[in-house]
Amino acid sequence: MFIEYLDKLQASGRPYFTSKEIRNELGISDFSARSGLYRLKKRKKIISPINGLYVIVPPEHQPYGSIPAEELVPIIMQHLKADYYVGLLSAGLFFGATHQKPARFQIITNKRIKHSLEFGDIVIELIYKDSLECLPTMDFVVSTGYLKVSTPELLAIDLFKYSKRAGGISHIATVLSELTPHIDENKLIHLVEDLEEVCQIQRLGFILERIDVPEDEEKKQKIIDRFAAYLEDSDRPYVALVPYISKAGHPKCKKWKIIENTDFESDL
Repeated sequence: MFIEYLDKLQASGRPYFTSKEIRNELGISDFSARSGLYRLKKRKKIISPINGLYVIVPPEHQPYGSIPAEELVPIIMQHLKADYYVGLLSAGLFFGATHQKPARFQIITNKRIKHSLEFGDIVIELIYKDSLECLPTMDFVVSTGYLKVSTPELLAIDLFKYSKRAGGISHIATVLSELTPHIDENKLIHLVEDLEEVCQIQRLGFILERIDVPEDEEKKQKIIDRFAAYLEDSDRPYVALVPYISKAGHPKCKKWKIIENTDFESDL
């Protein structure tokens, strides 16, 4: 009965269901539903990422413990009625700007969820942000709907804003080596003004001058020149390259007003 129900859902193109739906559609008691769902989970045919929500795991994905994270996330967020976007190193994957596939699929969301969601090899890291209103994202088509991913400009800002989550400044430099050709410098300036995050332009300009962008050195220089011109007449305070490291006793870069409180090196 339960297997037939899963087959019927999959045939209709719907890879998930709720506990209420299975009770109503099969006409069974709460106890029978819980028992059947428990057996399905033991056989790795379903997972329950959120209380009351069940996602079907086809045979080809059962060895990994879940469907891919990019397919699972739209289902979860729709069920929670939460706003979100794929961010940081995971967003870099969509622009060819993450050197290695990250161990965690990173989501920025306005829904507070205390722990990462883990199913076998799939780990979804949820980073809370109070408001995602008006933040620029892009829609990527996946088998379960549309996946919201940060734009390259928002990604560049978030890499510095959540630098620990992004693996540190050297990892950020590596991502920027491949992300830079995708960045629209004017959109980024408008975005930092809206978010009151102009300090991220200082950090980005400083790093871009010190890394190679193999795909488009000309674009890199164009962005550097635009950022330098934008900051030229502004009375900006000095900011630490890495906010969570002490500022004391480190050299300063006058052009970008950066306190060079750490060394870094791109892997590219």
